[in-house]
Order: sequence, then C-alpha cells, then structure tokens
Amino acid sequence: MHIIPVIDLQDGQVVAARQGQRHLYQPLSTPLCRAPELMAVVRAYLSVFPFKTFYLADLNAIAGAGNNHHLIAPMLATWPDLNLWLDSGLQPFIAHDHAGRVRPVLGTETGISIEQLEHYTRNSHCILSLDYARGKLIGDASLPQQPQRLPQCVIVMSLDHVGSRRGPDLEWLRVLRVQLPGKRLYAAGGVRNVEDLRQLAAHGIDGALVASAVHDGTLGAQQINALGCRS
Repeated sequence: MHIIPVIDLQDGQVVAARQGQRHLYQPLSTPLCRAPELMAVVRAYLSVFPFKTFYLADLNAIAGAGNNHHLIAPMLATWPDLNLWLDSGLQPFIAHDHAGRVRPVLGTETGISIEQLEHYTRNSHCILSLDYARGKLIGDASLPQQPQRLPQCVIVMSLDHVGSRRGPDLEWLRVLRVQLPGKRLYAAGGVRNVEDLRQLAAHGIDGALVASAVHDGTLGAQQINALGCRS
C-alpha cells in the first residue's frame, strides 16, 4: 500500500478540502499544522513520516484562474528528494518537471478527451484521475471502458468523500478494479484510519491519498509502519 499525503492549494494558501465544494474551502488549520503555508504543511507531513511522494492539487490552475507555480517550484527546490503528483488542469507542469520528479495528474473533471489523454500519456509519465461526484463520473463516462488507452496509474477520486470521514468509496473501487485490470489504482477521499487502508488493500487497491487522517493524528508513523506501507 502506497500512502501519499495530499495538499490543496488555492489563492496561495493550503486549504482544507471538503466534499469538492471548493467555494467553501477554508485555509488549513489542524492539530498537525496551524499555518496554511505550503512549506509549513510539507514540513508537518514529513514530521509524521518520511513520505517520498506528495499529491498536490493546484485549484486555481484546475479552474483556469491562474496558478500557484511560484510556490511549487521553491518547494521542489527545498526538498530535492521529493516527488510530486501535480494536478494543474489541462496545462500540466510538464515544462518544469524537475528531472522527472513531477508527474502530471489529469482529472476527468476538466472534460479531458481520450485523445488529449493519449497525447499526454505519450509525452509524459502522467496519471489519470477519475473524478466521481454523486455516484457519477465527472467528464467522459466512456473512459473506464477503454483501459487499453489509459495510463498505467489511475486515481479514483471520490469527491463526495473528501474530508467527510465517511470512509473510502469501496463500491466504485470494486467496480473499477474489475474494469481496469493491470492498472495501479489509488483511492482518494474518505480514508479515516488504518482499518480503511486494510480494506483497500483487501480489495486490491495499490495506494491511497490521505490528508485528514494524518492531520488529526489518527494515521501516524506507527500505523503506517505496522501495515508495511511505503511512502
């Protein structure tokens, strides 16, 4: 089980994501990190566990309202051993990929077509995010039916579960595990504790994106090590 901490950036600050309702997101303030600054949040995560890979959503770039590249580049320079999965909409950070350390994440909520996805897959080590809300895939619903045209790594982003403490969306994960044989599947949204991680592993899920459980102290180094998780 590959555990990847999540950071959401909006208007220059790290924000607490809640069920995909981005207009309601507030600057992050948790028991782990009171300051909503990117560098402070990275340091806080690393104080819990030596994570090697982070997932970062540049919410401004996803919405087509600017970007936060001026913050991301110094972060990569400060921690030269970190790798980054970066969702920045349909204009990925490929030109600044820092010697292969940045993998672009392409979300279906942007309306990406299968042709665009294939283009990025040919030209970068990209990751697909299948974005679900209210039980439906946002974007091209035919994408999961064309596994041979998808990249090897796929995030199953259950937006309704993000920050909700409802647990992962196991129903969709079970369906997609069958639909996408051979793909590396990552669950995003709802992971509360180590038992959720065990459930995901039992369903053949390769990794999980986590935030709230680390910030509130439920998921720490002891629990991650006990599961034999990698960072």
